[in-house]
Amino acid sequence: MFDHHRRRQIVACAMLRQLLARHTGRALEQLKWQLGPQGKPSLPCGPHFNLSHSEGYAVLALDEHSELGVDLEDTRRRVEFLALARRFFSAPEAGLVEVSADPRRLFFQIWTAKEAYIKALGSGLSHPLDQFTTCCPGRGWGLYDLSGQQLDWELHRLPSPYAEVEAALVRRGAGPPRLESVEVLPGGQWRSFPNCRT
Repeated sequence: MFDHHRRRQIVACAMLRQLLARHTGRALEQLKWQLGPQGKPSLPCGPHFNLSHSEGYAVLALDEHSELGVDLEDTRRRVEFLALARRFFSAPEAGLVEVSADPRRLFFQIWTAKEAYIKALGSGLSHPLDQFTTCCPGRGWGLYDLSGQQLDWELHRLPSPYAEVEAALVRRGAGPPRLESVEVLPGGQWRSFPNCRT
């Protein structure tokens, strides 16, 4: 909608292409997208990937074997988080936000988990956000149907070197993801945060 949003989208997509080329060993011109029914991009020969960005931050997830979804949000952005939680979250999630000591932070934690899940499905917002839940009383973070049965996906809260960023990853597959945080420098170069690898 605005020029700065368009520039961020262009930069994020350019970085995505560079990282995929580096990861796959293919030249940039060999990376040919195909789009799913709801517009989710993929590479015919893998890996599975997903990109999310918010303000000046971005997260890219890659997996050789499993569909995945990732979402990142800058929690400083202005949103009517209580109204959105009441409208889009499951009843237990909306209730948790309303009684939380930090409702804004919890809203973004739940929102990123929900977005990551629907991105993994490839369904976008056509999948109703209030028809699944990301936290069950006594069981913590996860993905559950409304009866409390665990869904066949893993939810990972992603640590960030930035206090204002919340991020989540959803995928099928065993074990925690390997993480690397990088900062993009002027001129398009990037550097790793060595203490942010797990």
